[in-house]
Amino acid sequence: MAQNRGLVVRYRGTDFGCEGCLRITVGTAEENKVVIDTLRTLLDGKLKMSILDEHNFPFCVTAHAFNRDKTQVAVCPNSNEVHIYTRSGAVWTAAHVLREHDLLVTSIDWAPQTNRIVTCSQDKNAYVWTFDAAGAAWKPTLVHLRLQRAATQARWSPQENKFAVASGDKCVAVCYFGEDNDWWVSKHLKRPIASTVLCVAWHPNNVLLACGGTDMKARVLSAYIKGVDEKPAATAWGERLPFNTLCGEFESPAGGWVHSIAFSPDGDSVAFVTHDSSLTVASPATGSVVSVRSHGLPFVTLVWPDTRTIVAAGHDCAPVVFTADGTSWRAAKRLGEDEMLRRSAAASPSNSNSAFNMFRQMDSRSQPAKSGSGDGSLKSVHQNTISEMHLDPAGNTAE
Repeated sequence: MAQNRGLVVRYRGTDFGCEGCLRITVGTAEENKVVIDTLRTLLDGKLKMSILDEHNFPFCVTAHAFNRDKTQVAVCPNSNEVHIYTRSGAVWTAAHVLREHDLLVTSIDWAPQTNRIVTCSQDKNAYVWTFDAAGAAWKPTLVHLRLQRAATQARWSPQENKFAVASGDKCVAVCYFGEDNDWWVSKHLKRPIASTVLCVAWHPNNVLLACGGTDMKARVLSAYIKGVDEKPAATAWGERLPFNTLCGEFESPAGGWVHSIAFSPDGDSVAFVTHDSSLTVASPATGSVVSVRSHGLPFVTLVWPDTRTIVAAGHDCAPVVFTADGTSWRAAKRLGEDEMLRRSAAASPSNSNSAFNMFRQMDSRSQPAKSGSGDGSLKSVHQNTISEMHLDPAGNTAE
């Protein structure tokens, strides 16, 4: 706490009559509030990381998604295929391989209610996969994206009757099922997007869509589809929301590509992380835009466990928890750097060579070689970039 938060708390449990006690000097009312809020944050169970499940794949995982009860996971092994693994007890076994894409699969999303999987790829296509119980196989349906550049990310809407596909074509394809044609069709969100879209996220009302990309802007747009969506209720983002209405546009102070974006659970705020190693939270109801700079490497993914907590992760290989502190946000804790949690460091195939790990750390983290570094592994559960995080229906985070 002294190093990370500027608070000195001393343990006095060894003194007579002080078993289990801490010593904190009383300060001003403002200082006392900071101490109380910090202790409340640290004691909150949401900030305690426990590995609920872990599996080491013999390949790099570039995209993943779990089914509703987390008994199956779809992963991309950095190729044009999607592998589906099924859990039996503590063992994960390969069950299916989805082979329709021609180039690298860039994103996977698994709808928890309808049990449909959407995948997109650099081949400019997307597929919706439905499980055929009779044939025990996943059947693909091609989506009419009408893109001229690679698809970068796909996400189901909360009601799972639409999904959005970001792309390098300076647009976002909002896809829905066309009953007349019996296939998935799309409409494009274009204005005022000026470059590749890297990330998309849905508002809880199933209509608003947040996106960000290489034009260094984060935007909130209306993805209302007549005949598919009901008229949405008024929110802090606006009342009249025809398709492609711009409801908000934000950027971080130093600029940088927007790698990930997400709405708060109540939909009143949007957060995004950019390549300048910052987290920005915008709330239109109050007009506040708060940015928090990180001293580490850039984040590439984030999730909102609750309205006052954001977890971001990326090239530093360890998730960082940010908490609301009044009208501002601050970094509260780094997860997964406890030595007791480093179960995967020794088991991972890539960690068997200490020299390899030393040079990888020097290259990826710009750190000099250190003598006596042991096996050369990082002080975190993950030993390389965390490329993606998801929240399951219960609010747990999967990386």
